[in-house]
Amino acid sequence: MISGAALVVPLLSGPAFPSSLPPAPRQASCFEAPEAEGVTVFGPMREKALGWDRFLLGFLVRRIAGEQLEAYRKETGIPLQFMLSPEGSGALQSSGRQRLRQSGAAGSLQPHPCGMSVEAFVKDLGSHGLSEWLLPDWVLEFNRKGKVIGRWDVPLNAPVRAVQEDAIWVSWDPQPLCSDQSLDLKAYLVIGTDGSLRAASLPGLISEGRKIKCPRSPDIPQSEFLVCESVRDLKTRKTRRLAYQLPCD
Repeated sequence: MISGAALVVPLLSGPAFPSSLPPAPRQASCFEAPEAEGVTVFGPMREKALGWDRFLLGFLVRRIAGEQLEAYRKETGIPLQFMLSPEGSGALQSSGRQRLRQSGAAGSLQPHPCGMSVEAFVKDLGSHGLSEWLLPDWVLEFNRKGKVIGRWDVPLNAPVRAVQEDAIWVSWDPQPLCSDQSLDLKAYLVIGTDGSLRAASLPGLISEGRKIKCPRSPDIPQSEFLVCESVRDLKTRKTRRLAYQLPCD
């Protein structure tokens, strides 16, 4: 996102966005210099980013925002952040750069405290076209003995908010990519263990977990950013134990 003063834009209260949208406005601030230091654009990122901004700032309706965001995900994909994998880092220094540009997924690379982050439009977390370069974060479920019994791949810096059977809810902050305007919208991603993805906006279902001590288990990667929580399943009300990593700084 382009830096600058944030301007909160209230969501519309009118009808949902139409199936046929007007041409996206050309904004000089959106990836005008794709080879500039610190930013690399590959694939049709510019057009997808402009279309995303047009949708968020012109057609999103608060009372049905969850349904609209989910429809957009199904049709076009939504922009989510991942880490650039070591294999991807090597590819950027070789002929792999052209492959990135020609891929069906769109994305941009930007510096991140942990390395390089990738913002890509994806419809789910299991079948995106850049799987060899996009490195997701993870959430692990473990039992009383510390054995991992479940795993979810999640976008970068996506705080866990709830668990419901085979799915977890993580916070999501959908924002424009080419504008310094910002949205005030509480949204979530519902992610399945199979990589399925769904956008939602149902804050009434979300409950915070309780921090617990992380087990010393070979199944759980140890790091200074590791956090473990005890969370009640939204449906079964059973206690679930989750491990994930906080954003590095």
